[in-house]
Amino acid sequence: MTAAELIAQVQSQYEGELTEAEARPDSQAWVGVPSVDVQKMAQFIVDAWGPVHLSTITGNDRGGHVDVIYHFVADGVSLNLRAAVDKAVDEVDTITRIVPAAIMYEREVQDMFGVTIAGHPDPRRLILPEDWPEGDYPLRRDDTGAEEGEENNG
Repeated sequence: MTAAELIAQVQSQYEGELTEAEARPDSQAWVGVPSVDVQKMAQFIVDAWGPVHLSTITGNDRGGHVDVIYHFVADGVSLNLRAAVDKAVDEVDTITRIVPAAIMYEREVQDMFGVTIAGHPDPRRLILPEDWPEGDYPLRRDDTGAEEGEENNG
């Protein structure tokens, strides 16, 4: 399957809102959903192309929100699921029930970007020490002093 075919299938079969859907020539597909629909899209991905591989979850501070990006490999295509998590909300639901491999990646995003992973079975810190100051997230632009326009990738 090509990235374009995967995107076409998502657009025709996914019963939820898409905030983006783009196929890139090098076997990459990008799909965006509202942060409240992350579990729904993860379930769709597993149902449509299972078994899938979750290679990692990354974050990117965009100023007013943090992009949480779930990097799947589905049917030979790199499928990147992006959800913009508003910093005022700072929460996204866990996908560990659907994709157990997400357990450690979600904890890392929580530590480094301050995005609460609601319903996570083990919300303990993963990277930062237990005595790390609350509210201080190393990869958040507002906490790291990054210059305007600079992006932090996790």
